[in-house]
Amino acid sequence: MNDNLIAEHNRLFKEASTIIHDQIPLHGQPELPSPNWLLAQKLRHAVALYKRVLDMNPANWSAMWLIGKVHQRFRELPEALTWFERSHQTNPSQPDVVREASICAMEIGSTEKAIEYSLCAAQLKPSDAGLRANLALAYLLAGRITEAQKSINEALAAEPADKISQAIEPMIAHFVANGRVPPTTTQALLKYWEWERRARLTPQTGQIGGLV
Repeated sequence: MNDNLIAEHNRLFKEASTIIHDQIPLHGQPELPSPNWLLAQKLRHAVALYKRVLDMNPANWSAMWLIGKVHQRFRELPEALTWFERSHQTNPSQPDVVREASICAMEIGSTEKAIEYSLCAAQLKPSDAGLRANLALAYLLAGRITEAQKSINEALAAEPADKISQAIEPMIAHFVANGRVPPTTTQALLKYWEWERRARLTPQTGQIGGLV
């Protein structure tokens, strides 16, 4: 690109990024609500700007990732996954990109892709216990219980206080104990787990019984 194109590329990227600042779901932050009409229009405009950036620079993996994050905010998960995959193919060295791809894959029930991307993320950043826990969850949703148990044990050994690992470990133990087939999406698994929690509520005391 010549200097003028570089300047325009950077201007468009900055304009789009200013629009989406604090408006896309990020790891470790509270979940965002559905955008209202005005915000939705702004976010769609940001996507259009990022696509113009990609017309100038098809190798801009960050723009692809951010488009995926906007689709994620709209809960357009297949579209989000497609953009995360494109970003990963362009720059395979970024664990955050494959983590988001694995999360989307788990949400839509694409379990083999979820395992592929979770494993890739864990290999790219082996010190991150949360990524190892994500891999355990991906194995659980795929019904690969033994591998799920091994991965969650590794995550807890690396970081016993990791909240993601602590939340997933009893779920895996539950399916190990009763031999049931787990749901194949994260949303269905959470609904099942809430139903199971309610079922274990002791009517006489109102206390929750111990997990299997």
